[in-house]
Amino acid sequence: MLQDGQGGVNVVPFLELIGLPDSVVNILKNSQSGNALTAYALFKIATPARYTVTLGGTSFMVKYLRSRGYMSTPPPVKEYLQDRMEETKELLTEKMEETKDRLTEKLQETKGKVSFKKKVE
Repeated sequence: MLQDGQGGVNVVPFLELIGLPDSVVNILKNSQSGNALTAYALFKIATPARYTVTLGGTSFMVKYLRSRGYMSTPPPVKEYLQDRMEETKELLTEKMEETKDRLTEKLQETKGKVSFKKKVE
């Protein structure tokens, strides 16, 4: 599968073998761009397989490392979120109380300074 007068592998027959559409194969077959376009095409063709291996391999490695004790198991998400919500609720309640107290103090100060008497005409 050597190209005419060049060293290397002719990938066009391989692409035809795996069933790529003729429109894609013809672009590579009739192209003058050479190795760059061929490499890019192979990269794009291999992308789904690369993602599958990455996701599957990652899942497998995480399970393996957890079973051997190298990785800890994360806490259950529901309990974690409930704890965080409780902490946030408490913090907000404290802040609201502080704000209410400050507003009450400011209102009392303002009442002493401002008089609401009707004008006599």
